[in-house]
Amino acid sequence: MPEDQVADNNYPTYPIGVVAELLRVHPRTLRLYEKAGLVCPSRRGGKRFYSRNDLRWLQCLRRLIHDEGINIAGLQKLLQLAPCWEIRRQTCREYNCCRRCGLKGKTGYHHQRRYQQR
Repeated sequence: MPEDQVADNNYPTYPIGVVAELLRVHPRTLRLYEKAGLVCPSRRGGKRFYSRNDLRWLQCLRRLIHDEGINIAGLQKLLQLAPCWEIRRQTCREYNCCRRCGLKGKTGYHHQRRYQQR
């Protein structure tokens, strides 16, 4: 793997099983988030792979769902109204990560990645 890909936070590195283990969720939960349009992992050989930025966004989603009590439908509506970096309270480092992904409703990063892969 080239060195620039190792340092790239957007490079899809982690398979769904690893991400599920890191987040302590079932892989089905990640598939539900994908179906809801909250995350769009890359695919290689029919398998899902997540980047470091995807992992950070999923951690944020989990906090919003479990700590703030927002359901998936509520998150979908919020993301139509405001980009992710405005929805959550974050440190500067998290803001930069979130701002790069540009997730906002159907015009955001994850939606664009979905259609680039087809």
